[in-house]
Amino acid sequence: MNASALRALLPGYSSHELDQLLGATRTRHFPAGTWLCREGDPASSCFFIAIGAVEVVKYLDGEERVLATLRPGNLVGQTALVESAFRSASVRAMSAITALEIRRRTFQRLVQQGSPLALRFQEQIASAGIRQLRAASDRLALVLAHAVRPSSKRPATVDRLALAFIQAGTGEWDVPLAPTAYPLPAVKKRLS
Repeated sequence: MNASALRALLPGYSSHELDQLLGATRTRHFPAGTWLCREGDPASSCFFIAIGAVEVVKYLDGEERVLATLRPGNLVGQTALVESAFRSASVRAMSAITALEIRRRTFQRLVQQGSPLALRFQEQIASAGIRQLRAASDRLALVLAHAVRPSSKRPATVDRLALAFIQAGTGEWDVPLAPTAYPLPAVKKRLS
């Protein structure tokens, strides 16, 4: 991987930032079907997908559910850079992929040095988090609407997949979904 190959994926980055990114990351190659990380494992790095595609997988009642497909230019596992936690989902290469892996301690060192690259990554982490929470909120609204107005046309497995998606999305960002956090009567009233 070189800076010119990254320029198309990160058009707003300067040559210096792209060189710094390459210096701070390790280029990893994964064949199709390989797991980049597994749900429940300790998280200490994230991946920037440069070539190929990955799928985000969550297990629900022992069944594998694909929650998302990510293509070049996407980060996956980004909360590992800012928090010591466990993976909320698994990530599998759909095709042969090339990814740049950045470790938490490398990222923290860049932050401490006041690196513009660290600031850019923080912006990407925030943007990815916002997109993930927005998608989880949309799915939650669908699940709640179904719970309030049940329909025989919608099978329960769709709700279970939506709940797995919500769990992964909100778990990644430590958003509480306890009944005390969001009282159902208030939600029912808004959906009416």
